[in-house]
Amino acid sequence: MRKYVRFLDGLRKFARARLEPGEAIQLARTLLKQRCAERESNFLRLAERGIFHYDRSPYLPLLASRKVGFADLRGWVERDGVEGALRRLEAEGVYFTVAEFKGVQPVERNGVRMQCREAMFDNPFLHCAYEVRSGATRSAGTRVRIDFEYLHQRSLYDAFLLDLHGCLTAPVANWFPIFPGAPGINSSLRFAHIGNPVRRWFSQVSEDQVRVDWEKRLGVGAIFAIHRACGNPLAEPEFTALEDAGRVARWAAQARQECGRCVVYTFAASAVRVCHAAADLNLDLTGTRFLVTGEPLTRHKEREIAAAGAAAVPVYGISEAGVIAAGCGQAHRNADHCHLYKDAVAVIPHREVAPNFGVELDEYLFTTLLFESPKLLLNVGMGDYGELAADNCPCPFTGIGFDVTLGDIRSYEKLTGEGVTFVDTDLVRILEHDLPRAFGGRSGDYQLMEAEDDDGLTRLQLLISPRLGAMDEAAVVEEFLSLLRRGRDTPESWAESGVLMWRQSGMVRVTRRDPAPTRSGKIFPFYSARARPETRTAACV
Repeated sequence: MRKYVRFLDGLRKFARARLEPGEAIQLARTLLKQRCAERESNFLRLAERGIFHYDRSPYLPLLASRKVGFADLRGWVERDGVEGALRRLEAEGVYFTVAEFKGVQPVERNGVRMQCREAMFDNPFLHCAYEVRSGATRSAGTRVRIDFEYLHQRSLYDAFLLDLHGCLTAPVANWFPIFPGAPGINSSLRFAHIGNPVRRWFSQVSEDQVRVDWEKRLGVGAIFAIHRACGNPLAEPEFTALEDAGRVARWAAQARQECGRCVVYTFAASAVRVCHAAADLNLDLTGTRFLVTGEPLTRHKEREIAAAGAAAVPVYGISEAGVIAAGCGQAHRNADHCHLYKDAVAVIPHREVAPNFGVELDEYLFTTLLFESPKLLLNVGMGDYGELAADNCPCPFTGIGFDVTLGDIRSYEKLTGEGVTFVDTDLVRILEHDLPRAFGGRSGDYQLMEAEDDDGLTRLQLLISPRLGAMDEAAVVEEFLSLLRRGRDTPESWAESGVLMWRQSGMVRVTRRDPAPTRSGKIFPFYSARARPETRTAACV
């Protein structure tokens, strides 16, 4: 009962604390600049209270094994800055890979052997929280607790980004799946909080297609009811299948005609679908800004969006840490060039061999710097990697102090399409055991490969060795999707949403060819041309 009371009280206060757009952008500029200036002291304060003085912190055994105390950390920060201290911790073995964070494999370093659970990394300072699921379905994604104070902080980044792109008061629409997926409900709450509520919420999945327990249904109902009572109503989700992208395109065309500009916040592939539909319907999307997230914004996708007169703005984040970086609109070599929100997150590279790909690369290690972050992270990997560099880009981001950039961001741990991410826990079992049992062959006869079609949309090719002879390819795809939907050990609601979107889009296609080997001749369950450079490094910042 205390949990429910805290939730309702926090929700009521959040709904009543609506900002006006001008007030939100002024607060954002002041607070973000101040936090950049106070970054080192903020990090030390959080580490002292949330790690060294929190006896259930998962970081304590690794720190103790190297006799690292808070005084040591403070000295390193004062001498070498936050990133220098984090690199020193990484050299001492104080880090967690994504497999260790998720409990897929135990931590074995410096005489320490421990088995982690994701809940061990929950931020102990969150109180008025509700739960969502991250976009990855392992089988149903990471459980993430969201605090209303976090949503307030997160909304300030939205205000700053919208203002930078000239869209602070422009009409906004979402095209995200319904709860329990995080992006739709979270962004609706945030945009309402800064005085520019989402006008339409299009959902790729209908409510009757996913199963959500009674507690979450009541919680979602309370969110909508309390915002209505406070005079700050939220847009209700409207089922809009992927093949009905024209509905979103028509809204965007009308909104930009009435207001000059508009914003559509969605997955990168869904944005491409809207632009294709606009071309088919002869609609002009000039002035539309697509805030794209959930999957890589490739150069091809960027061009497809630009061909409709619109512009793509990458927004990079992970549910465990919140928003991490966003694009400034300046021309850069990478389509997904983003400025790191340095006041909230620190990132350093960590050399890691990607399991199931057989590739060595520099994984991002994330450290959260705010008390409001969903998880308390200290050098924790999430399977993502890419470029990381200091950058004096001539844009407002740099003026605030966000002078570190990320680009060419990819993941070795996930296969993503249409904004839906499946990670390797279930995929490996399906490829190596379930499909061979159902259709013949052995584990090395099946492989998933990411590929981008001529239309800019990412597909997954299910490679099946020709030696297995003729087979019903449609039946193989249907069995593959059914196995993903059932998952192994979790409630299926988000897995159901993901599979439904993949089925709508024809995401998985069979190709009869032998699986691709690595340079060393090994065959892994996954193959991605994006992850092939085996000498890839990210610049140290």
